Amino acid sequence: MFKSAFFAVSVMLLVYGLTARAQTSTPLATHIGTATGKVRDTAQNYILKSATVSIYKAADSSLLSYQITNNYGEFKFKNLPVNLALRLQISNIGYGTARKDFKIPEGKNTIDLQTVVMTRQEILLEDVVISVPPITMNGDTLEFNASAFKLDSNATVEDMLKSIENVTLWGDGKITVNGAEVKSLKVNGKSFFGGDAKLALQNISKDALQKVQVYNTAKDISKPLDSTLEMNLKLKKGKDIGYFGKIGAGYGTRKRFETDASFNMFTPKMQLALVGAINNINKIPGSVGNMMVNSTYKGVGTNIGYQPDFRMSGINRTSAAGASFTYNFIENPEYERKSTLRGNYFLQGMDSDELSDVLSTTIVNANEKIFENNRSTTSSNTTTHRFDSQYEYAQPGKSLNISQALNVNQGESMNQTLRSAGNLSNPLTSTNNSVNTNTHTNKSFNLNGSYRYYPYISMKRFRGFNLDYQLSANQGDSKQSNQTSFKSFINPAENRDFDRRYNTRTEGLQQSFGLTVQDIKSLIFGDMKLAGINIDLTNNLSLRSNKNDNEVEDLDTLTKNYRPNVYLNNSVQTTVIEETPGLSISKGFYKNLSNRFNKGIRLSFQPKVLFIAQENKSDRSFQNINRRYNRIAPDASINMNDSQDSEYYRSLNINYNTTLQTPDIQQLAPLTDSTNLYFLQRGNVNLKAAVQQQVILNFNHYDQRNKNTFNYDFLFSFGFVKRTITDSSLLDDQNRRTVYLVNAEGKRFMNLRIGFNKALKFKSSELQFNAGGGLNADRNPSYMNNVFTYSSNLNTNMNAGINYTLKSILAVALTQNFDTYNSKQEAFDTKYSGKNISTTLSSNYNLTKRLTLNSNISFNQSSSSNAENINFTIWNANATYRFLKGNNLELKLSALDLLRQNNNVINYGGYNMYTVGTRNVLQQYFMTTVSYYPRQFGKKKKG
Repeated sequence: MFKSAFFAVSVMLLVYGLTARAQTSTPLATHIGTATGKVRDTAQNYILKSATVSIYKAADSSLLSYQITNNYGEFKFKNLPVNLALRLQISNIGYGTARKDFKIPEGKNTIDLQTVVMTRQEILLEDVVISVPPITMNGDTLEFNASAFKLDSNATVEDMLKSIENVTLWGDGKITVNGAEVKSLKVNGKSFFGGDAKLALQNISKDALQKVQVYNTAKDISKPLDSTLEMNLKLKKGKDIGYFGKIGAGYGTRKRFETDASFNMFTPKMQLALVGAINNINKIPGSVGNMMVNSTYKGVGTNIGYQPDFRMSGINRTSAAGASFTYNFIENPEYERKSTLRGNYFLQGMDSDELSDVLSTTIVNANEKIFENNRSTTSSNTTTHRFDSQYEYAQPGKSLNISQALNVNQGESMNQTLRSAGNLSNPLTSTNNSVNTNTHTNKSFNLNGSYRYYPYISMKRFRGFNLDYQLSANQGDSKQSNQTSFKSFINPAENRDFDRRYNTRTEGLQQSFGLTVQDIKSLIFGDMKLAGINIDLTNNLSLRSNKNDNEVEDLDTLTKNYRPNVYLNNSVQTTVIEETPGLSISKGFYKNLSNRFNKGIRLSFQPKVLFIAQENKSDRSFQNINRRYNRIAPDASINMNDSQDSEYYRSLNINYNTTLQTPDIQQLAPLTDSTNLYFLQRGNVNLKAAVQQQVILNFNHYDQRNKNTFNYDFLFSFGFVKRTITDSSLLDDQNRRTVYLVNAEGKRFMNLRIGFNKALKFKSSELQFNAGGGLNADRNPSYMNNVFTYSSNLNTNMNAGINYTLKSILAVALTQNFDTYNSKQEAFDTKYSGKNISTTLSSNYNLTKRLTLNSNISFNQSSSSNAENINFTIWNANATYRFLKGNNLELKLSALDLLRQNNNVINYGGYNMYTVGTRNVLQQYFMTTVSYYPRQFGKKKKG
């Protein structure tokens, strides 16, 4: 920790020095002043809110600052140069541009520009526009004009947004405008290659952009406070046709390699992406979208997050390829008009080799503990195919959404496990070693459909309905061989050897139907207000069917032939029907003053009844169990919103819900496999359904100031479970564990999440602070060797970060993570604890527009009860140089795990057991990578 603190302080001093040097090099930082004023209409003499006010240097018309007038027509500029000729320019839709030259007196450092009167456009005789206003209000849409921001010719949209005072790009990828989070980003009104913001921001050239539009959208016009913020990138005419991508390859020491390719082309109606990658450095692409995001033009040079995963266990060789296709049947979608088809195909193959060595300690009572050493070696290879598609259709008053996903996963694996057990009296009481081989093929298909019908308010009685349908089908085929040897060092007569083969086939089908009829009060009572109460009718129906066929054979040691296992051979089918009819009763109270504030509170109560029928059919008579469950399970919520224009937005949501947890056949009456004597699970046909009741409170605060925003939020939930299903374990001195499931009372749980972030924007730099934490506490009842006890567990997670950027020259990030776990067994008066600490320092320094140096250092510490501390440091560094006019060709030299200390630590605990250990991981190597980024926006000019 001393090292991490030393590095952190050193870097912050360096940043401070660079900032001070940058600031002292310009007179703007040492001689600053303030300019204020008001804007009014010349004809009506009323104030003009949302007018664009810009400040320029009079000498060269370079932009210094800008803002929009508040609700009182006022503006106020700080950090302006003193005793320098400046020009004020004010523009507004329907008015001519107003200009005023001024100079801030050196002695007073402040000036009041009084009231600036604007003239309507139709009576304007002559107007010479100095420059395009950087920011305007077009109705309810905030627009940033790209031509007002002068950047490098190779700049992207992301570079432009970073230079806008009102916009903050956070380190985790989140975007906020005036403090409010952007929930969706579009290009020319349409989703751009799946909707991930990085694909648009880090690939689209700033020169191809006309303007950035920010606006609120509400899916339900009856709930205006539920609107979300969207951002749209409007491209210049002719720039909506183009392509971008990446082709890269690298090779390094220890035979490490990586190759990846991505090609993306788009037209006003169509988007097509082709991707591929092969590597053996633990870069695991999870989808086509993930591969596209990791191949952006700007991201590779500045993104310090996309690195080989040195925390991932094992050595993994991955190959992947895929395609993404989008077709917009409506070329220029208008409000509530959409017709879009999307499709993705993804193929992935993975070979993995993993080694692990762990020690688990089980607390039996106040004076006895069982220790289990587990050494495991696993080799596997899998191939995954995934095809998914989605069709969206929307017209005023109705919408249709249909999506499907088909997955096929097949592969084989081999696992060898050496397990030994001991206690406080004997270091070795038994061993349980096994060798397993497995081949499998799994298929799944999912279909989702939803239809929304919401006619206009003019249709008095019928207000619409929502219809949802979901289908899920799966099929699996697995063949497994298991050789297990149990050896007792206390009683050799209890030694057991197994050589068993399994052939398992599974089939599953689930369908669910959901219907909501909106505002049945109007449907029944017409125009009667009934105190403004809204009542929706809801019903959900779920049908589930699962079938398992198990063929099991044991080796006959005399004949050397495999014979059927009469007990484990079985076929069982489970059918579950669940229906939940109910009502949703709500009442809203709203208050607003145009351009000042908007407040509201909505109270909701959802009474509903759960009807569950479970039927099990099996070759074993004791598994033929039929159950019926009926319960009233009401939900309730309180939603409050408070929005003060140009100041803040706050929301508070309180929700109460009730759920029923029913036992399945594997909990009621399983067929116990005797090969794993360290864990034998028995059933209990007397198990009852558990009832969980939970309260969730969520609060959010967002600044709506144009800069230096401070946002925070917290989530608190607590609840209890009646008749929770828990373990009753019988554990002997040889670590043979038999687990019976029982109902017990007294389960409690509580969760807390807190987070905040603060951004400080300066003239040429930005400083971001973020911090958060979580706490999970629970009290779980259980039995250990017929002794009832409560296990009180407390897990915490705390993180904090500082991100500093200096123009496009320097980026520094310091993050700290601190995780702990604590557990106490009340009946035995025993407890244990552990913690994991990680400090990461990342930096990205652009020596020139072409040469970049990058470093990432992570200090890690892990400790646990009765175990030695593990400390290790991961240091990765690389140098990148880009060639050609468009910086399209890149050469990168990488040095990873420079100190060769990387480790994968296992450290967790809960209930009456804690586990510590290590796994094999990727370690030091050096690599050279060459990449090319083809980019073009608009048709190529002839000649």
